[in-house]
Amino acid sequence: MKLKRFLLRYDPPGVGLEVEADDQVTVQHKNLPAKSEVSTSKEVHTLVDQLIEAEPALLTRKRHREGLIQLLGRLYQVETAEEERPSEGAGPGREDAAEDPKDRDELHGQSVVLTGLSGSQQAFNGEVAVVVKARGDKQKYEVEVKGQVVKVKGKEHLLQVSSKGPLAAGAFVAIRGLRNHVELNGCVARVAECHEESQRYEVRALDSGQLFRVKKDNVILIETTPAVLAASAAMKENREPNTSPRKEGNLPATGETDDVLEVGSTVELVGLKTAQAYNGQQAEVLSVDQVRGRYEIRLGDGSVKTIRAENVRLLQGKSPRTKRGRDKLL
Repeated sequence: MKLKRFLLRYDPPGVGLEVEADDQVTVQHKNLPAKSEVSTSKEVHTLVDQLIEAEPALLTRKRHREGLIQLLGRLYQVETAEEERPSEGAGPGREDAAEDPKDRDELHGQSVVLTGLSGSQQAFNGEVAVVVKARGDKQKYEVEVKGQVVKVKGKEHLLQVSSKGPLAAGAFVAIRGLRNHVELNGCVARVAECHEESQRYEVRALDSGQLFRVKKDNVILIETTPAVLAASAAMKENREPNTSPRKEGNLPATGETDDVLEVGSTVELVGLKTAQAYNGQQAEVLSVDQVRGRYEIRLGDGSVKTIRAENVRLLQGKSPRTKRGRDKLL
């Protein structure tokens, strides 16, 4: 049997152990005392020790005690005193608890945004989590997200949330909370332009260089770490040669989010080098290929073309009048 993760139940208090055995996943539910019965750090520690002792085949003090203390501390809204943890228990358990601090890194206890997760964890991309256990030497982390404790392998999947500075042009953010385009959740981007009157932000993704217009609720400010700066520099160096440099504030709106470049949107063609005569013309979006970063558009003369996402900019107003017809691709 292998423990995959913890599941937290708030009312009534309880914890679930998600266990995998013989390619089947089951959940073992453990009822916990009422919130009125647990009010101190010592009581939380005792409760955690009882859980571990009751499931020796699944739980160990070294691997699970600290994460459970953090988890139950939040469940019962109790501050778990750091200095109490090594003093709990005796013998090997005490020694294991004393080893934890050296294994932690600076992310321990911090709020982070999850990014780049795949498989069964992909749904967590863009979610804000709290690091409850960090072993920086082995790049192993446990985070609490949506009432669950999830194991994450690799520091690159954790973006530290920033509480400093305004959400302004030049700031680094993570895209989150998109429902129609979940593949963008967790994407790291840089704010290119702010539209305070409409509470929209134009942000450029560091991995693709595409520009997205998103709502304020769909971005969160992150720390400017060396890894983020390196990704930003790489994005600038790897821009496709078909696009011309532009001033900030005249950037093409690219990609698709919940409120931009849907079918029927009116756009302006920009930055074309091999077909410069089309620059400045307006067109209507007919279809979107999010994977390839392409749009099928219809120009004012009725011709239909396919164009790269970075070569269109969203316009306000009605679509241009069109006629039937199809032309060669740009």
